[in-house]
Amino acid sequence: MAKRILVVDDDPDILTVVSSFLKIEGFHVLEAQDVKSAQEIFQRENPELIILDIMLPDQSGLEWLKDLKAKYPAIPIILLTAKSSLSDKVLGFELGADDYLSKPFEPLELVARCKALLRKAKLVETPKKDFLLLGDLKIDIKGRRIFKSDREVHLTPKEWKILSLLLSEPGKAFSREEIKNAIWVEKKIYNWSRVLDVHIKNLREKIEDDPNNPKYVVTVHGFGYKIQTTS
Repeated sequence: MAKRILVVDDDPDILTVVSSFLKIEGFHVLEAQDVKSAQEIFQRENPELIILDIMLPDQSGLEWLKDLKAKYPAIPIILLTAKSSLSDKVLGFELGADDYLSKPFEPLELVARCKALLRKAKLVETPKKDFLLLGDLKIDIKGRRIFKSDREVHLTPKEWKILSLLLSEPGKAFSREEIKNAIWVEKKIYNWSRVLDVHIKNLREKIEDDPNNPKYVVTVHGFGYKIQTTS
């Protein structure tokens, strides 16, 4: 079945061009010119990826991005904007955007980035179960929710992606480079190894009894991290 991509932009010319290039590559394209229409399409069609303009007539794309990532942290989202300031790009990534393109852009580059994000999304898919039990953790796969001793724990989009990747093959040690390539689309991340360590630290503080002596997300010294299924 063709992957569904929702394109949200109030410029009909951009919608036409982007949709044409995506359709040529075999994608099923859904179109919206405002957030309200996009929300209705999202709930009805459940797209696998969203291309989202920041400047929309009824609501900022960044506001909807924030809402989407709070409820569906795993959905890949590419931001489109006429703005080129660093602050807009940084804010977009902080709110959970997976990639970013400034207008004008090359449609073929956008298609390539869509393919890359969909490959990464497939890589970090968790097992095909409704719930996964791990010690005192109950993980709602479909709802993208996690409970520790029946108390819901709220993860950031990056924390969820890291956990999902490790859960995709419990017991397997993922190298730091594998995690970086699977989770981060950004080509250049300053001190990315430290950034990964901070995300792991924050994740442990939310799901471990003793973050300094973790029993779930464990370090494989000199290599990376893994999910430990036995204590």
